[in-house]
Amino acid sequence: MRVFIVFIFLTFVGCTHYPISDNIRASLDPTVSVAGLFESPDAYIGKRVMMGGNIVQTRNLPDQSEIEVVQKSIDSYGNLDTGDATLGRFIFRRPGYLESEVYAKGRDIIGAGVIVGSQSGKIGDRDYQFPVIEPEEMNLIQQYRNYPYYNDPFYPYYYGYGGFGGFGGYGFGHNFYGHHFYGHH
Repeated sequence: MRVFIVFIFLTFVGCTHYPISDNIRASLDPTVSVAGLFESPDAYIGKRVMMGGNIVQTRNLPDQSEIEVVQKSIDSYGNLDTGDATLGRFIFRRPGYLESEVYAKGRDIIGAGVIVGSQSGKIGDRDYQFPVIEPEEMNLIQQYRNYPYYNDPFYPYYYGYGGFGGFGGYGFGHNFYGHHFYGHH
């Protein structure tokens, strides 16, 4: 019985996946303020941060690629905020080529790396200073969506028979549908 419980525990712990490795997260600079980064990116040059959000566009230049991202907050589990709140836009810059159909507009992305300064650009007709980060790790995130024709009134919780593995009875628990899947790219 004890082996079975350990197996179940390790199965669930093993499925928990943060989009950025423990080594990189441990090296992040806790003194970096995201709001401060958007106000004065050059003051944070050389500091290591983790940022994420929604891709606006991917530009492939002769020797590097730039991903323009609308910033979103990242919670302690590595999930992006799904609301409309943002502090602005930033750029992930990587050497080489990134397929713009994969790193496409509207996809969610999280990366961690070094702040290398800022870059002048435009959003529409407005001048804009983009903080620029060279990510050491960067992952696209795919969110599972609820089936559009079925709205579960108890989502994200369920109530029902819990007959799994001989542990019968009724109960109340968390529905794991809708959590993030982290694809490694």
